[in-house]
Amino acid sequence: MPDITSDDGAHLTEKTRTYLATPGEDRILNNWKSIWIGHHDAKHVHAKLDMMLKTPPSSRPKNLLVYGESNVGKSTILERWAEAVNQKAAVAAEAEDPETMGDWAVLPVVRVQTPPKGDEGRLYDNILRAMGFPLPISYSASAKCQTVLKLLANNQTKIVMLDEFHNALSGRFDQRLHFNVVIKNLTNEAGIPLVVAGVEAVEMVFNKEDQLHRRFSRIKLEAWRDNDDWRKLLRSFERLIPLKHPSSLAQPEMATTLYEVSSGRIGDLSDVLREAAIRAILSGEERITPDMIQAV
Repeated sequence: MPDITSDDGAHLTEKTRTYLATPGEDRILNNWKSIWIGHHDAKHVHAKLDMMLKTPPSSRPKNLLVYGESNVGKSTILERWAEAVNQKAAVAAEAEDPETMGDWAVLPVVRVQTPPKGDEGRLYDNILRAMGFPLPISYSASAKCQTVLKLLANNQTKIVMLDEFHNALSGRFDQRLHFNVVIKNLTNEAGIPLVVAGVEAVEMVFNKEDQLHRRFSRIKLEAWRDNDDWRKLLRSFERLIPLKHPSSLAQPEMATTLYEVSSGRIGDLSDVLREAAIRAILSGEERITPDMIQAV
């Protein structure tokens, strides 16, 4: 177990400082997923999702497209919100009287990957697995669809999320058209909105399809700029990376180096900092240096 002095980790949050007792790279690998910074883009998307969650069911629900280049944080933002909402619902359900709960769990948000080529049957399979109710492959797409609709109603699902929606663009033109009809019918029959996330090509396709264009509002996520907000983000990361000594990530040289290697994409920044933090521990330096960043 690492030797911890009273001065070690003074720059960290109270919770992060408790991780310093974990030896070796496990200190980073075991805790990295817990790092979450509620930056302005994340708060904007979450506020929109909170409003959608409260919207009553409708025969023509208003959907949401979250789009942007790869690694700007789309999936993480949606995943964090979905996990928090479902966890809150689970805690509330545990406090209920078991005799009044019924036979179905409450699952407000179902989040799945969009299947390649917009395959209808595989979409239903993904949703059913996410809800813990997989069906044999031999079932028809129609049978799977009806089961999905039943489960969404029984589990009191309010939102379905389709991540990596650009996967659907790999199909032929007729396959893409069919998938558009599938998602339109799914949201209409379930009466709940869809939230889809994908790269910028998805938004271009939506603009060409009148029904998708009118049914989906948009939020675009962009790479960060090298400015005060970027340095504020780096300071937030530094308080959450369990290293004994401060790395001064927001100082001009470090901030510029991190911006250059990540191009301002928060996903790339996170990957670089994770690998550099592991190097910092294994070297005994216990702080991230410019050389460690360049070596990633």
